[in-house]
Amino acid sequence: MKNKPTYTAFILLLLFIGGSIWLVFEYVSAEKQRDLDDWQARLNIMAESQQHSVENWFSEQAGYINELANNPLLQLYVSQMTSDEEINSETSRGQFHHLKNLINATAEHAGVFTPIKNIKSNQQNKVNDGIAIVDNRGALLATRYFPAKDKVVAQAYERALKSGSTYISNIYDAGANKDGVLQPRLIMVVPVSSVQSLGSSDFRAAVIAVINPENSLYALLLKEWVTTKTEESLLVYLDENSVNYLSPLKGGFEIFHKQARVTGNEVTAEEIVADNIGSFTTLQDYRRSDVLATARMIRDTSMMLVQKIDVDEALAESKAHQKFILTIFLLLVFVVTVSFIAVWRHATSLHLQRATRRLKAKAELLNAIGDSINDHIFLLDHKNKLVFINEALAKSFAIENIDIRGKALNHIFNNEITSQLLAVKPGDSNETVRNIEMRLEFGDTRHDYHVSVIPLSHSDYKQSHLFVMHDITMLKDAQGRHNRLMDGIISTLAQVIDKHDPHCAYHSERTREVAVAIAQAMGLPRDRIDSLAMAALLANIGKLYIPAEMLTNVEPLNEEQELMLRKNTNYSVDILKDLEFDGPVIDFVQQKNECLDGGGYPQGISGDAILQESRILSVANAFVAMTSSRAYRVGKPIKEVLEILISEADSRYDRHVIAALFHVAENHSDWASWQQVN
Repeated sequence: MKNKPTYTAFILLLLFIGGSIWLVFEYVSAEKQRDLDDWQARLNIMAESQQHSVENWFSEQAGYINELANNPLLQLYVSQMTSDEEINSETSRGQFHHLKNLINATAEHAGVFTPIKNIKSNQQNKVNDGIAIVDNRGALLATRYFPAKDKVVAQAYERALKSGSTYISNIYDAGANKDGVLQPRLIMVVPVSSVQSLGSSDFRAAVIAVINPENSLYALLLKEWVTTKTEESLLVYLDENSVNYLSPLKGGFEIFHKQARVTGNEVTAEEIVADNIGSFTTLQDYRRSDVLATARMIRDTSMMLVQKIDVDEALAESKAHQKFILTIFLLLVFVVTVSFIAVWRHATSLHLQRATRRLKAKAELLNAIGDSINDHIFLLDHKNKLVFINEALAKSFAIENIDIRGKALNHIFNNEITSQLLAVKPGDSNETVRNIEMRLEFGDTRHDYHVSVIPLSHSDYKQSHLFVMHDITMLKDAQGRHNRLMDGIISTLAQVIDKHDPHCAYHSERTREVAVAIAQAMGLPRDRIDSLAMAALLANIGKLYIPAEMLTNVEPLNEEQELMLRKNTNYSVDILKDLEFDGPVIDFVQQKNECLDGGGYPQGISGDAILQESRILSVANAFVAMTSSRAYRVGKPIKEVLEILISEADSRYDRHVIAALFHVAENHSDWASWQQVN
């Protein structure tokens, strides 16, 4: 055991080293997570910015096409072409040329088509884009390179007419041009209603735009102003089996690249974020490079915008910073450890010397304190044998405080008192202190004690208990006299109140009886019930300020008298405000006339603002007032009073309090006697 301090210091040193290293790595991990959170916020901002730009581009293109579709001349032209009536050829030619110019102007204004000055419907398709007016028979009017016979165009036309609203397709592969380069295209379709439209869903034609996104939409995704090298914005589309990439890719991957949808370690970042819009992930992308990624849905389309950046670039600065922090912190731990060992070797001997001196001084101080205290103090071991008694206990029972160790407790007290004291030892090993008041009889003398029993956890005193007995006999006697005096004063005040209002004789005592019975039925603790009982006795003390002739008046009160009577609550508060009670007695009195709906007085409070005891007092006061007889009337039957109270539940009175009153009233047949006129 001589080396125990050394072992303890060594273990503490190991704990320090291990804990420090753990904290260092936890700090580095927290720094990494903070950097990831920063990049998540940045990617979210970039994704939302790109989403806004792309959606604005779609809105702008849709605006051009909608403007064309809603042109009255175009709608008239569609109506004429779809009717069986003969059309004036000169008028038709004029409309045709005007619409041709209108379509060309739209194409040039939009800037995403290949506009031409002359419109010929049968020109050989070279670039697969343009604008056309189409009905079920085919293209009525189209730009030169419009792919009128493309199946994708026909399908888009059918979907738009079926839905009766603007339709935007995914970007699709329109085939390779003469140089073998794939041609991405996008279709927008806006239904056109005829002049003779029979309803909002009567569409016979549509304006169809086949758009080349390469020089406009794709340009929005490049972000040439961004300083990062690997940050990338992609348009993707998910179907049941694959992830479809609809915009230019890096690393030699062609547009319209597809990757099969998988699970487990092979799943790509684009699939995860596109399948969970708004999420953030760290996975491999289509190139099998580790990236940070998030995604946003493009409004009115089934396409998603994926925003991502390579992990190596995003966290390069963070990793260098983390490495620096790790090196510095570990070096600091090493220096502290070496310093600790050096200092500990020098300080151990000095520390032991100081500890010995302090221990001796503490022992002398504790002995002096213990012997100077008038409380009776003794220590029992696990076998209930005496280990120590203080000088006050030894003197009180004329015991020689020599060789007391190992003797039974009944060496001091008789067997009955010994049993009482041993019975208060804590039974639960987790209980720290037990405090209890005990009355002990020493012959013909009674003593009241406050006994504290403290289990000791020190290894030298394991399962031992320290008893501290403080004599409170004089305090208990004084408290009893005080309580009796207070009860007498309160009882006298209640009698004075009842005599001042002879019509309400016994009202205060009866109100207290009913209020206490309700509170007990509702399970209120003893201290709150005592405060409620006192409030019930003093609730009407303010009536002393009301003229007796007004209180005994059996005629209806006028408005001025009614207002004066209502002031008795404020009078009660004024009388009681300078007194100290063991609870919020004054608050109970002040709120006894308040209603749950706020219609009471004097404060007009409502709901939970009214204390529970005040709600009980309000119901008890009303119950006693209605059931008790007066010189000028007989009290109402209890059943009738309960029905009146329940009719005003939730508006004036608390339903739970009334329910408790129902319960206790069944067991108080004596309350029925209050109805009789004395």
